[in-house]
Amino acid sequence: MWNKKIFTITKKQTTEFGQVTVLVSLCLGLYFKDTYFEIAGLALLLMTMVIPVIFYPFAIIWFGFSKLLGEISSILMMSLVFFIIVTPIGLIRKFTGKDILRLKQFKKGDQSVLIDRNHKYDKADILNIF
Repeated sequence: MWNKKIFTITKKQTTEFGQVTVLVSLCLGLYFKDTYFEIAGLALLLMTMVIPVIFYPFAIIWFGFSKLLGEISSILMMSLVFFIIVTPIGLIRKFTGKDILRLKQFKKGDQSVLIDRNHKYDKADILNIF
């Protein structure tokens, strides 16, 4: 889960983080109608353009946090899909007694449960595969 890729932050990523802080600062300045945020945004913009390396520690935290959220949300989403969609379908199939895979017949004997079709393939089968 956690490897060295998280802690190898590129100059582009530090610049992107600086641009995001500039955007947040300018948006806060517009929202609160306060010039201090706008001045801070301009100072952050200057630092982003001149020395983007200054944002390196914050970029590590930011991208590490995003990696953590990505791991948690993917596990959570897959669990929800399983318990909301797959489990009820399995329970419904179990309660209705349907056995399309013929697992009960497979367990009873040592014979194959595959359906033997005596179908002769012709040109139309190959042309219209799907």
